[in-house]
Amino acid sequence: MTAPAAASAPCFLSCDWGTSVLRLRLVDGPTRRVLAVSRGDQGIAATFGAWQAAGARPEDRGSFFSRILAEHLARIGDQAGSALAGLPLVISGMASSTLGLCELPYAALPLALDGSGLTTARLGPEEGLAHPVLLISGVRSQDDVMRGEETQLIGAIALGAEARTAPAVPRVLVFPGTHSKHIEVRGTHAVAFRTYMTGECFELLATRSVLANSVTPGAAPAEAEQLASFAAGVRGGATGNLLNAIFHTRTRALLEACPATANYHYLSGVLIGAEVRELAATDVPVTLVGSGPLLAAYRRAFEVLAPGALQSVLDADDCLIAGQLRVARHRGLL
Repeated sequence: MTAPAAASAPCFLSCDWGTSVLRLRLVDGPTRRVLAVSRGDQGIAATFGAWQAAGARPEDRGSFFSRILAEHLARIGDQAGSALAGLPLVISGMASSTLGLCELPYAALPLALDGSGLTTARLGPEEGLAHPVLLISGVRSQDDVMRGEETQLIGAIALGAEARTAPAVPRVLVFPGTHSKHIEVRGTHAVAFRTYMTGECFELLATRSVLANSVTPGAAPAEAEQLASFAAGVRGGATGNLLNAIFHTRTRALLEACPATANYHYLSGVLIGAEVRELAATDVPVTLVGSGPLLAAYRRAFEVLAPGALQSVLDADDCLIAGQLRVARHRGLL
């Protein structure tokens, strides 16, 4: 696939640099169509560790991180069959953290959702990185923080997450993940959010706890058994005590001979049910922003607990690109 020439192309480079994964995309701005993709495990944590191992000289930090980006830019250029020099590069996620390319302070709530409320920085060209760079920071409340979801949130609003909700009506956008976020939006601002360590707790319980022998990743022997186990877990997590409900994963294996593959989905349901129980008990409209099996699991959890709660479901990558576009245009980069 060949991208338009860099000098006249309405394209930009979209980078989502997370803790464990780096994703870089060449995007056609007017259509938000992805033209090329490079993905790797050089997340911020690994890159920061490599920089420390190389001596951690502060004056080398920018160029060290930029060399990682340059490797992915070269792959993108090969795929697109076009020179990328000069194209704007927009970076969100953990790249603005204490471990990242350049630390930026958090923006504070309430956060304007038109792209104007975030803390950003324009970075000069580093070694091997001939692009104007816009780095987007995260958001903080009095007792919580996020980096990455704020850009997806702005994109979700740009894509019409609020289209069927009157401006004065509060709504919540849910971002499933290792550390799930529930963000409350009122009118044109995000006013509050909460973080839930659902994904990380699931990983720890499924691999390092007494429950590890009772669960096995993968699909259940039959789809019906998978769905039934997940739904049972959701109800248990939403109605019972979480610490007691998770132990039922063990007793289901011992006393009911539940297959470990089915129990895997049961445990997932327990934790997701406990996360969304309060939200499902209200009449606040909910938008889900995610992708893949995890998005499907959260959607199923709401169908089990509150079938009418979901207002819309959006793809996380679409929201990321739309959010980066909105912020970059507000900052005059595009």
